[in-house]
Amino acid sequence: MNRKVTILAALFAVLFSLDALAWGGLGHRTIAEIAERNLTPKAKANIEKYTLGAPLASFSVWMDTVRNLEDKGYAEATNGWHASIVDTDCNTSQEIRNKGRNGRDAVTATLMFTEMFKEREKLSDSTVMFAIKCLVHMVGDIHCPAHVRYTDNNNDGKFAVSYMGKETTLHKVWDTSVIARDHKKWGYKRYAEHLDSWSKRDIKRVTKGWVEDWFEDAARDVRPTLAWVNKGDKLDEEFQTKALPLAEQQLRKAGYQLAHLLNTLFK
Repeated sequence: MNRKVTILAALFAVLFSLDALAWGGLGHRTIAEIAERNLTPKAKANIEKYTLGAPLASFSVWMDTVRNLEDKGYAEATNGWHASIVDTDCNTSQEIRNKGRNGRDAVTATLMFTEMFKEREKLSDSTVMFAIKCLVHMVGDIHCPAHVRYTDNNNDGKFAVSYMGKETTLHKVWDTSVIARDHKKWGYKRYAEHLDSWSKRDIKRVTKGWVEDWFEDAARDVRPTLAWVNKGDKLDEEFQTKALPLAEQQLRKAGYQLAHLLNTLFK
């Protein structure tokens, strides 16, 4: 099998496996679809010059798929961009991110792209497309409970738990299980339609500020979950009753904030 075929085979294998996930597949695509539903006509038209009309959802898991390809160029370029870090008071800054993650994090990368886009007309089409793919994914990741890091707690959730009687890890529960369990037959468009229900006033409230503010807000939302689960716990309906509303709130916030980001960058 030649190198090109090997890469394509790996990509399709990852894509099919991601369809079974929640934040990784259903969740990321839902966030992208909520964002697309809330783009201004001008921003949508400007974005489609690069995407050629393909839905944002089709790029939303790109940063996950490239980590599994034989060619590691994109994986290395985006290494660390799936999470970010705050201090114990849920504040972030470049100093905190440099110290905690060597500046390799989703918030820093998102801010880098927003600076680049101040002169978007000078960027190549391929650079803009790379940025779109990354932004769609990173704004989603910084809202996921398993992707928020604290200076006093790594919060990666990579310890064993039981979820609804099946052995897994807490990270996988947040990444895949909480949303998928209650919406097994829903596609991302139906889920986005269900979640895209906030009033203009609520949307304006959650899109105040900019990327650092949004991440700090997400970190405050997630912080209480650090006390919800310990290694070896058996997670059942009681956990699901708390976890699902939080997860869906985070999906909504991510979708509306992604729309605001793109509307600003592509105005």
